[in-house]
Amino acid sequence: GVHDCSMWEYLHTQSWDWDSTIIMIEHAGLRDLFEGKGEHEQITFLGVTNHSIRLYMLQNEYEKVTDIPVDFCREILQKLIIPKRIMVSDVPRGMRESSTGKETGGMECKALRGAMFMWTYQEPYMNVPDAGEISLNFMTRGGSVVNRIYSTDIQTNNGVVQALGYSFELKNI
Repeated sequence: GVHDCSMWEYLHTQSWDWDSTIIMIEHAGLRDLFEGKGEHEQITFLGVTNHSIRLYMLQNEYEKVTDIPVDFCREILQKLIIPKRIMVSDVPRGMRESSTGKETGGMECKALRGAMFMWTYQEPYMNVPDAGEISLNFMTRGGSVVNRIYSTDIQTNNGVVQALGYSFELKNI
């Protein structure tokens, strides 16, 4: 959807998905970026949800988000922020072969920290090639897992949220 507000304000409208994310952003000192006050006019946030943050906390025996080290929070978030607006339609078709790591099509994106390979893939529909659902995928450079975006093109005044699935694991970035 389209939201006539900052990304920061949007995150506050969906507490089920974003309340731990909001705490992580503040803990990392990145709130200004999400309010549209940072050095980047537009950002794309590969939005890590509450479920992923809680899973990480359970795996590492943290009781609250602010128990996670600040530097780790900042590093993870910076790996998931691209300093420009990217919509699904901006990302070319492509693929990454899991057996060889060979990448075709897609695009390289520079994040605030590091880089990633992003691509879209269109499923066949009723045996008709390129007629079905279009998925957005990415893999961070140095990461080990292909990640799929599950909720795409959430537009705000200062950027786009491309929301990760509930099964996304911070350790895979």
